[in-house]
Amino acid sequence: MGLIEIRKELDEIDRKLVELFRKRMELVEEVAKDKLKSGKAVFDGRREEEKLNAVSAMVEEEDPAMKAYVREFFSELMTLSRRRQVQYLKEAGRSNHFSFQKADKLIFPEKKLAFQGLKGAYSYLAGRRIFPDENMISVLHFRDVFDAVEEGRADYGILPMDNSTYGMVQDNYDLLNRYPTMVVLGEIHYPVSHCLCCRVGEGLDHIKKVYSHPQALSQCRDFFYVHPDIEQIPSANTAIAAKELSESGEEGAAVLCSKEAAEYYGLSILREQLSKEENATRFFIFGKEKIYTEDAYKLSISLIVPDNVGSLYQVLGSFMCNGLSLSMIQSRPVGDGAFSYRFFIDVIGNLSDSRVENALSTLKEEGVDFRILGNYPKEK
Repeated sequence: MGLIEIRKELDEIDRKLVELFRKRMELVEEVAKDKLKSGKAVFDGRREEEKLNAVSAMVEEEDPAMKAYVREFFSELMTLSRRRQVQYLKEAGRSNHFSFQKADKLIFPEKKLAFQGLKGAYSYLAGRRIFPDENMISVLHFRDVFDAVEEGRADYGILPMDNSTYGMVQDNYDLLNRYPTMVVLGEIHYPVSHCLCCRVGEGLDHIKKVYSHPQALSQCRDFFYVHPDIEQIPSANTAIAAKELSESGEEGAAVLCSKEAAEYYGLSILREQLSKEENATRFFIFGKEKIYTEDAYKLSISLIVPDNVGSLYQVLGSFMCNGLSLSMIQSRPVGDGAFSYRFFIDVIGNLSDSRVENALSTLKEEGVDFRILGNYPKEK
């Protein structure tokens, strides 16, 4: 049989497959109608596993690869069937229970914002883009920012979440997960430019140690590579390090901080731009209101995928099949001793978009443990 004849036969098989697939999806819709009446969940893991085992057993020849191909084919087929059921249930009015409300606008400046550190810290500088000085509340630790909002001492909080050069601020993602009432309402991208600062009158050749936040020290690793004899000492915050050096007058000591912090606390700037020029940090503004606006552009979610083969693939496929783009995916260990991971994903979309609703409804119906962290506008 030549190539032309083979292709003709394949075309005929494909035609029959399409017709059978259409008939199968019609029956899938009947299944969805029954589940709408009974209230049953779309995903039935036990039924699907039995089905996959049964179709794999239909492969008579002892060909492990063919059995795997058949199993993968039907696994994908059942994934598509579940998505069709979710679509039907949504159109029929089954509630998704996402419980977010659309708001006309967010009124930030009139509220109080908690930030970690002191005046001159990068969180302070980023927050000042929106909030006036008199509405900003300083706290010592990142966790204190969440507590201030949780306890009502502040309306919102701001935290650094990602750095363009060195990735996610892991502890803050872990904290965000530990405070389930917190909702991301906005993001700010702030350029980070670390300066090496010391007492007035000292030079670089006098510096024996440098204080700063661990993230700042890490972001200036090229400087420390050239000056390996300088000791790096972690501090709670870049601005706190600047203030403490200003008050102590310690000889031979310097800090990494913003130019503004150096000016606030009367320090001399030895070097500017110790971090890379393109260095920037993404900050989240969060509160307790489960709201989003018409111009919400990005959706942040966290999820733990089931411990099944292909689970993450299916989760990501829920967004792909709805034409949604992902701008970030990162993972953190759950800490359960079983090497499970929680994934943090940013999706480009709005909760009012039917494609977003379909994707999230699919996750919900398939029993994925997920949480909507927030749906917020693109920074202007």
